[in-house]
Amino acid sequence: MLYIIKVTTVIPLKKNYSYLVLNDQGLVNNPADESTAFGAYYFDTRVLSNYHWALDGFSLLHSEAIGSSIIKQHLSLFEKHKQSLMIVRTLQVQENGFTETLEIINDDIEAHHFQAKLSLESDFNDMFEMRGREDDDINRTIVRKNSRNEYHAHYVAADDIRTGITVTISGCSFDEELLIKEKTRTTLVVTAEFETNNQINGPKIELPNTWLGSANIADEHGVYRQAELDLHDLLLSHKDGLTIAAGIPWFVTPFGRDSLITAWFLLPNSPELAKGCLEFLAKNQGTKVDAFRDEQPGKILHEQRYAELSRLGKLPFQTYYGTADATPLFIMLLADYVKNTGDVSIVHELQDHWIAALNWLETYQDERGLIQFTGNEAGLTVQSWKDSHDSLSYSDGRLGEGGLAVAEVQGYAYAAYEAAAHFYQLLAQPEQATCYQNKASRLQSTFDDLYWMAEHNNYAIAVDDESKPLDINSSDSGHLLWTGIVPASKADKLVERLFADDMWSGWGLRTLSTQEARYNPISYHNGSIWPHDTAIFAAGLNRYGFDKEFTIVSDAMVDLAATQEDNRVPELFAGYKRGDYPVLPYIEACRPQAWSAAALVYLMNNSK
Repeated sequence: MLYIIKVTTVIPLKKNYSYLVLNDQGLVNNPADESTAFGAYYFDTRVLSNYHWALDGFSLLHSEAIGSSIIKQHLSLFEKHKQSLMIVRTLQVQENGFTETLEIINDDIEAHHFQAKLSLESDFNDMFEMRGREDDDINRTIVRKNSRNEYHAHYVAADDIRTGITVTISGCSFDEELLIKEKTRTTLVVTAEFETNNQINGPKIELPNTWLGSANIADEHGVYRQAELDLHDLLLSHKDGLTIAAGIPWFVTPFGRDSLITAWFLLPNSPELAKGCLEFLAKNQGTKVDAFRDEQPGKILHEQRYAELSRLGKLPFQTYYGTADATPLFIMLLADYVKNTGDVSIVHELQDHWIAALNWLETYQDERGLIQFTGNEAGLTVQSWKDSHDSLSYSDGRLGEGGLAVAEVQGYAYAAYEAAAHFYQLLAQPEQATCYQNKASRLQSTFDDLYWMAEHNNYAIAVDDESKPLDINSSDSGHLLWTGIVPASKADKLVERLFADDMWSGWGLRTLSTQEARYNPISYHNGSIWPHDTAIFAAGLNRYGFDKEFTIVSDAMVDLAATQEDNRVPELFAGYKRGDYPVLPYIEACRPQAWSAAALVYLMNNSK
């Protein structure tokens, strides 16, 4: 049985760096005594904290999202057992604002009054303030200039970056009583224009409507088409190249890890996205040592932010490098892009960048040849994909401390060394090719010795400074299959272990076994299910020839999306056994989320 779960308590709309976070009525109505993330944003700055039509008495009959950029709603006012007025409301976000039309329809034989009242307010808060960050040093002086038909507000930060908004209304004023005559239609149009002098935007993105090939996919529930629309709307056109946002509302910004994995999932369908992400990340590659931002020469960024707290250095995220895995993932994606497209020229074009990335791997590896991280209190304390503070533990529940070498990061490094061997073969440098093939072999042997838990038929999630394994059963082993670091002799045992009832829920792979001390089904990384994580496991199954098991994962993901009212694959959801509970998405997750949507596209395109 498929349970249909209503999850649309937040309506996200996005186009490039403009995005709206609307309540379930499609409005922004923040109470004066409460701070919420609802609003209209431009480059992570909230330009509207209130956008609210007073529609007292109207009932919302239907609300439909068209991709992630348009909503269309029907509202009705009933009087004496008949409809007196109908409103057809369409709101569409654009690259630097939004447009809304209200078509007020009177099908009655009598005229009716309609009070058109739109409330607007701006606070220019940073997205991190919406996420709970407080900074008493920020004292915003907001300039406002308003009239009956135009609302304007702007703010100039300490670094002279100006952010503003102008809203105009036609067909009435912001507060006016209209007489809607019998058998007529009256149209009101609201136009909002966002502005900034922060030069970030790139060329306008032009892609066909079926850019991921939905026309060629059997899509009974419409889940593939929804993923395709969402991924199109999550694209970001930056002056440094095409990339993709991680998700709405919290991460409408370029990422390293997320964009690389998303681009890999979509590689056969959209090689232009992979190329764009590689070029963007290369242009923003680390060049110096900066402990505050975790930057090092050759390192690939974790995320890039454009709002005030990051720009002024109060947070390290303007361009932040706190990730151990984006750098080898960059090399991995480059290698697979070349294999998929035959475009060898990019190996030459980005040669300085992939060599710098390799140098980072070799410079910052420890004496065992492993990639460690120690964390940054100002940024991220855990710098692998499970980046919550409590995701890395021993079997007794104690958290790992000090320098930790997480399993999948070593797998990515192994794949990066193999990729480097291939690049040097293309460059006709056989000695260098052999050198990196040997590095890969040595790392594979070291890894197998240190991480394999024979009593579990699984790999430890990490090892500490003293080579003691963090001996828990986790989903990270699925990533190891994807990278190829797992010896063929252990693949059968590992796959069987990951499909055991304590790991496989029927919907996906739990991040942590139900048998572990820290297991909690609704945790962020200790028992929840992340679809992209499960799809990476499936990619590993595909690599090692486990076709039947791949189909099990693919079918589960399609079924999962079909249980959701909006046909979207959640970013993460509770790790309950399938059939015991409905699918329970994590409340504060992004929706849509790039690598979840891309995971579905990958699985459906590779179903056997």
